[in-house]
Amino acid sequence: MPTCPKCKAEANEGDKFCTYCGASLKFEAPSRVETRVHVRERDTCFGEKERDYLGLVSFGFFLLTVGIVFTMNPNIVDDFRSWIILINTAHMPVRPPEGLIYSATLFFSVVGIFDFAMAGIRLAAKDLKRRVLTDVLSGFALILFAYLIHLYSEHYFTWQMVLGTEAIACGLLITVYSIARYWFKRA
Repeated sequence: MPTCPKCKAEANEGDKFCTYCGASLKFEAPSRVETRVHVRERDTCFGEKERDYLGLVSFGFFLLTVGIVFTMNPNIVDDFRSWIILINTAHMPVRPPEGLIYSATLFFSVVGIFDFAMAGIRLAAKDLKRRVLTDVLSGFALILFAYLIHLYSEHYFTWQMVLGTEAIACGLLITVYSIARYWFKRA
């Protein structure tokens, strides 16, 4: 004797609905069988089916950048700590120590250079579908930011001018990127 799939009550042969809960008693075979492919977690990188070796290269460049900055200014942590203490004491924004400004300039310029390097590596690997234009434009923005920080360190720009100029540059670069993506999609 068949049973209701919902309430498990007994039903008569030929009934279309359960007399107790009203659920449909039609049993249809699934139209397609779902197959699952089990992939080992270590064989995927953040859900991608292929390993992203260029992402690892990019991460390696980032670690190199951090290493370069800490090697060139071993006192960076102390500089940052003393700057925070100055800000807390003065209760207002205070110019960072020169060592911290130098480290920021170095960090952003090296990251920008590595972005250009990643664009070249992506081109060489014929990985045109991924981020070549983004790497070039972000490299340009980061090197520009490093230059603006340098101008700040030389007292040519205030910090407000640095942030304002970088915001304008990033806005222009995002616009160029969006137009280029739209144009290439249509072509």
